[in-house]
Amino acid sequence: MTIAAAGFQRYSAERQGNSSWHRQPLQIVRQHICRQLPQLPKLNETARALNMSCRSLQRYLQSNDTSFRQLVNECRHQLAQQYLQQNTYNIQQIATQLGFEEQSSFQKAFKSWQGCPPGVYRQRSNMKISRRYSDFSQASRQVMYGTN
Repeated sequence: MTIAAAGFQRYSAERQGNSSWHRQPLQIVRQHICRQLPQLPKLNETARALNMSCRSLQRYLQSNDTSFRQLVNECRHQLAQQYLQQNTYNIQQIATQLGFEEQSSFQKAFKSWQGCPPGVYRQRSNMKISRRYSDFSQASRQVMYGTN
């Protein structure tokens, strides 16, 4: 077991008050990153929160074939998908929520992650949702929506 993994286990046990907590260490880092947004997450702040040195955190991430930057991008991507599917925020608000200074930076990043702009992704996800409901018969839709 590496020093970093031991630090993560210590952190998780302290956070939960017992040693039976079975979270993956990378998941703990991801959660910390997500909590830091919309401020740009910083490696040194994350390491400090986990009671580790920056170098130990970097070694741990490297041993798991990832980096802090990759985890930040994964968190941003996952949250962006959720926000776009919820259809609650406009694209500018999502960009701000994810810590992007410019909407265009968010759009460029999202396109590199997903292969399409955020607006197109939102339209496609909305179409998938509406298709799910179109598979139901008229009678079952009336029951679902209480219109009978």
